[in-house]
Amino acid sequence: MAVVLALVEAAETRDMLHMALTLLACALHQNPQNVKDMKKYRGYHLLALFLRRRMSLFDMQSLEIFFQIAACEASFSEPKKLERRQATLSPAATLQETSFEELSLSKFRDEISSVGSHGDMDDFSAQKDSFSHISELDNSDMLVETSNCIVLSNADMVEHVLLDWTLWVTAPVSIQIQLLGFLEHLVSMHWYRNHNLTVLRRINLVQHLLVTLQRGDVEVPVLEKLVVLLGVILEDGFLASELENVVRFVIMTFDPPELKPRHQIARESMGKHVIVRNMLLEMLIDLQVTIKSDELLEQWHKIVSSKLVTYFLDEAAHPTSMRWIMTLLGVSLASSPTFALKFRTSGGYQGLMRVLPSFYDSPDIYYILFCLIFGKPVYPRLPEVRMLDFHALMPSDGSYVELKYVELLESVIVMAKSTFDRLSMQSVLAHQTGNLSQIGASLVAELVEGNADMTGELQGEALMHKTYAARLMGGEASAPAAATAVLRFMVDLAKMSPPFSAACRRPEFLESCIDLYFSCTRFVFRHAAICILFSGCYIENFGTACSQF
Repeated sequence: MAVVLALVEAAETRDMLHMALTLLACALHQNPQNVKDMKKYRGYHLLALFLRRRMSLFDMQSLEIFFQIAACEASFSEPKKLERRQATLSPAATLQETSFEELSLSKFRDEISSVGSHGDMDDFSAQKDSFSHISELDNSDMLVETSNCIVLSNADMVEHVLLDWTLWVTAPVSIQIQLLGFLEHLVSMHWYRNHNLTVLRRINLVQHLLVTLQRGDVEVPVLEKLVVLLGVILEDGFLASELENVVRFVIMTFDPPELKPRHQIARESMGKHVIVRNMLLEMLIDLQVTIKSDELLEQWHKIVSSKLVTYFLDEAAHPTSMRWIMTLLGVSLASSPTFALKFRTSGGYQGLMRVLPSFYDSPDIYYILFCLIFGKPVYPRLPEVRMLDFHALMPSDGSYVELKYVELLESVIVMAKSTFDRLSMQSVLAHQTGNLSQIGASLVAELVEGNADMTGELQGEALMHKTYAARLMGGEASAPAAATAVLRFMVDLAKMSPPFSAACRRPEFLESCIDLYFSCTRFVFRHAAICILFSGCYIENFGTACSQF
C-alpha cells in the first residue's frame, strides 16, 4: 500500500493519476490485508494529503474510482428468480458469489448512483435490509432481471477522504455536487438504506456536514446540496441528538452586532452565514410540515421550533432570516394548540410587538401576520407578495370566517407606526442639516390617490386600485407605500368584514391605533401635507376611545 500511495503522490498527468487510483481500488478489493494495512498506517489521511497537490488532475473518472473504493454494487435477482432460489440460496450468499468485475459503479451518473457492499455490514442490518422489502418486490412490476443497490463498505474512505472538504473545496463545483449526490443516494435508496445510515452515523456524518456548512469558501450551489443531504438524514427517525446539533449550529450563526449610539439597532449584514441559516430554516420547516404524529410534533417543537423562535426574535436579525422565523412560527402555531398556548402564556405576542417594529420594511411579515389572522397557511411561501394576495385571504363568496390570533393585529399597527416614526425622524434630521429632500413625497401622492371616492363597490375598487395589483417591494424606501397599502386594506376589511370590525373594537387595538394616528399626523404636519384619515377606519367608538386615552 505504501508503493501504491507513492504512485498517487508521484502522478504528474491525469492518466497517471487514473492508473494509480485504479491500482489502489483493485488492491483494496482483492486483498483484505491491504485494507487492514491502509487503515493501520493512516493511508486514507495520506491519500487526501497527496491529492491536495494533484486536484488539478482530478476529474469525474477519478471520483468514480473513489466511489468504487467506498461502496460496492449488489445485484438482486428479479422477483420470480428470487422466489425459486429463496429456499436454497440467501441474498448474502449471492453477494459472496458475485465477482468484483460485476460490481461496477459505472452507472452512477447524476441521478443514478447507489452501491452496496458485503464488507462491514452487521447481521442486523443485513437481515433488515435484505428481507424487509421482499414482499414489496414481489408486488412490483419489474421487468429487469436484476436490481442493483449500493452498500457502503469502506467507512474510512468516506470519513477521511470523501468528507474532507479541505480537499474538495479546491475541486470544481460539479465534482463537489456529484460527490454529495453519491452520499445522498446512499442514505435515500430503498435497499440497504438502514445499513448505510447506521455506518454513516457512526462516523458522525451530520457533524461533518455542519463543519462543512461553516466554511466560508464553499459555493452556494454546494451549500444547497449539503442542506438537502442533511435533511434526508434528519428525516430518518428524527433523532433528538441530530436535531439538537443542527439547532445549535443554526443558533451559532447569529452574532448580533453591537448597539450603535442612541441605542439604534444595527441589523446583521448579509453573508454566507445568513444564507446557510436561511437554507437550514427552510429545510427544518419542510421537515416539520411532514410530521403527522402529535407526540412526535410536540417533541419537535420542544427541540426545534421553540428554541429557534425564542432565540431569533431579535431586532438585530437579518430581515430574510426574520421572514423564515415568522414562517416557522406560523407553521408551529397552526400545527399545535399546545405550542400556541405556550406562546401566548409566555408573552410571545408582546415579544412580537417589541421586535417586529424593526422589520417595518418587510411586506412578507405583514402578509404572514394576516395569513395567521385569517387561518390561512403560511407555507409554502409566495415568491413575491402583492396586495391582491392580502385581499385573497378573505372568502370570495362573501361569507365570514372566524379570525384567529387577533392579538397579531397590534403587531401590524406597531410595524406601520414604526414606519412613520422613522420618516418623522428623518424629516427632523433633514431640517436640522438643511438637506431638504423629497422625504415622503411618494407617500403623499399615494395617499392623495388612495383617498379617492370608494363609496361604491369597495371590493371592485380595491381590486382595480394600482396599489392592490402592485408587488410590495421590501426595503426602507418602499416601506411608506407598503405600510399605507396595508392600512388601506385594513380600512376595507373594517367595512366589509364584521368579525374584523369587531376585533378592531378591542381596547388594546384602539390604543395602538391612537399611537399610530398621532405618528401619522406628526409626519404629515411636518411635511405640510394632508392628514392620514386612519380614524376613518369606521370604528364607531374611535372618538370615545381617544377621549378615554
